[in-house]
Amino acid sequence: MTIDISLRPAATLDAEAIHELHLNSVRALCASSYEPGIIVGWLKDRTPAGYLRGIAEGAIFIAEVQSRIVGFSEAAPGEVVAVFVDPQWSRKGVGTALLSRALSAAAGTPRPVRLESTLNAVSFYERRGFRQISRSSVRRNDVEVPVVIMERLAG
Repeated sequence: MTIDISLRPAATLDAEAIHELHLNSVRALCASSYEPGIIVGWLKDRTPAGYLRGIAEGAIFIAEVQSRIVGFSEAAPGEVVAVFVDPQWSRKGVGTALLSRALSAAAGTPRPVRLESTLNAVSFYERRGFRQISRSSVRRNDVEVPVVIMERLAG
């Protein structure tokens, strides 16, 4: 069964749906790799307004299946900022399509493309040519969220 995934730049009106998808994705897909307290702290005080800057800059793309938002990605030159998929659409090609789009946006720099992978997504990125550089953490509100710094040669 082939799924028709369409990608488009996010619009301001998508902020609420992106926000809900992001929360649901982290709660479901990251639960096997992070303790509940880390997830709660990570998502605390997030709002749809947090996506407006990326939307305005044209950095966020969404994936749709039959006009339903099923994932989003964000990228900047040299960096994949985010790839999140609706848990119901995990392992159906949505993340791969979004990563491909993000890599196109991140290209154009001579240095490798970098990203901070959640622990649960490391193998996803490795299968797509990224390699682990180091382990780190990012502060989200009052918690430290462990991540893996990864990179891939541009192109």
